[in-house]
Amino acid sequence: MKKSLTKSEDELYYLIDGVKVTGKNENMRGNCSNLRGNCTGLSGNCSNLSGDCTGLSGYCSNLSGNCTGLSGNCTGLRGDLDECEITEEERAKGVNISDLIK
Repeated sequence: MKKSLTKSEDELYYLIDGVKVTGKNENMRGNCSNLRGNCTGLSGNCSNLSGDCTGLSGYCSNLSGNCTGLSGNCTGLRGDLDECEITEEERAKGVNISDLIK
């Protein structure tokens, strides 16, 4: 397994009537058609992710690749999970997504 993701220090926010509200907008969802498992905690456009996303939470718009076996908060992370070269054995044991940050 390699650390191939980067973490953005950007603040997640949205606007309501021109007022900045910090945090995730509960009314926005992405395309989770390639995911299986409980996607309740994910937000943002997750159309580039594949696999079982049970255990992941947060804003995942900047991630792509196979998220099977990963857990943790993906808010602010960007990169291709496939570049992390996670083995099937590591996926079976479970990988905290924070362990993949450079």
